[in-house]
Amino acid sequence: MLENASKNNVIVSEIISKLRNKNTVPTDFRLNLRRLGNFLAFEAAKHLDYKTSSVQTPLGEAKYNKIVDNIVIISILRAALPMSDGVHETLPDASLGVISASRGKKLQDDGKDFRIDCTYTNIPYLEGSIAVIVDPMLASGSTLLFLLRQIENQKPKKIIILCAIASQYGIERIEKHNSDVIIIAGDVDSILNEKGYIIPGLGDAGDRAFNTS
Repeated sequence: MLENASKNNVIVSEIISKLRNKNTVPTDFRLNLRRLGNFLAFEAAKHLDYKTSSVQTPLGEAKYNKIVDNIVIISILRAALPMSDGVHETLPDASLGVISASRGKKLQDDGKDFRIDCTYTNIPYLEGSIAVIVDPMLASGSTLLFLLRQIENQKPKKIIILCAIASQYGIERIEKHNSDVIIIAGDVDSILNEKGYIIPGLGDAGDRAFNTS
């Protein structure tokens, strides 16, 4: 299931434009990744279970809906760090897990599949929980497929992927692997080039966020 947040939220569309802009400096890039995390977490909350509770006001009692799901945010290092902070601000009771995973050797000449090098993983046990995976770029889908295979055997209640930009190819790979996964993207681009980069995309999110190349 795919949701393109830019289609129904003009603020998300404006944030994405700032992330795409090649002249956006690293401090502003990180700030807008964080803001995007806030907004996409609100979209993710629509898929959570809740119960009706009540709170005492100065003048009486008011009912409200309270999230009942256990949520685990999984941040793919390092590019996802600012965005994960924004998600965590909106879902402050969530647990946080991290995985250090990066592209390795191309497995296909067309740049649409890569070996994934994983050097560190620390993810809370997920059985019965909502796994919210944060990765700014869903390009070939290789990294996310690697992670999905690691966590699916723990039987999470639901898996939600939050990304800034997703390629149509990467979306289709994820949906083919597991049609129950919910993908919430800031925007969707149709082209994935021979190097596995999304076009027009926004460049390398990690390099742009942390001023490296």
